[in-house]
Amino acid sequence: MRKIICIGRQFGSGGHYIARQAAARLGIAYYDKKLFDEAVQAGVLSQKVLKQAEEQTAHPLLQPIYFEGGRKEYYGKNANDILFELQKERILEYASHSDCVIVGRCADDILKNETDYAVKSIFMTAPMEARIHSTMKIDALDEKAAAAKVRKADKKRSAYYNYYTSRDWGKPSDYDLCMNTCSNQEDFLIEILCGIYKSMG
Repeated sequence: MRKIICIGRQFGSGGHYIARQAAARLGIAYYDKKLFDEAVQAGVLSQKVLKQAEEQTAHPLLQPIYFEGGRKEYYGKNANDILFELQKERILEYASHSDCVIVGRCADDILKNETDYAVKSIFMTAPMEARIHSTMKIDALDEKAAAAKVRKADKKRSAYYNYYTSRDWGKPSDYDLCMNTCSNQEDFLIEILCGIYKSMG
């Protein structure tokens, strides 16, 4: 049985780094932005249009309807919904091929009813102050700009997840485990993820 770990994370929590390191330690595939890049390569919409739609919620009154290419199932859909469907295809494809860690893109919800896989959903969180400090350091921003970036990113992720899953992003009861990346050492959290993987299936 395939074993899939799905990671949700607050912006600035370092969740993607911990997920990537755990996948490397386990010797399994790791996917995050690659899902978007491969969706772009599918050629259904232009890279510019899909980039604007990345992790943003479609608004029926504001989003134009697109169709570029030969896939008739996308007639009448907006760029956000097309991007979601393309990424969903990639998630299901990767899950069918090998064990992996997938960050974001509603993977936990997409795979939750796939009985052929053992799936664990993990949410990475950290206090706002810590996430702002991390963003200041990584992006060379002052505190005000970093705080604005963190809040904007969280808002986009929440809206995207809530829209496509009808669930609340970051709600503890919707995940198998929530991890505070600030109050725990990174190596400890990586080991926990590895332990979860080894206990699955």
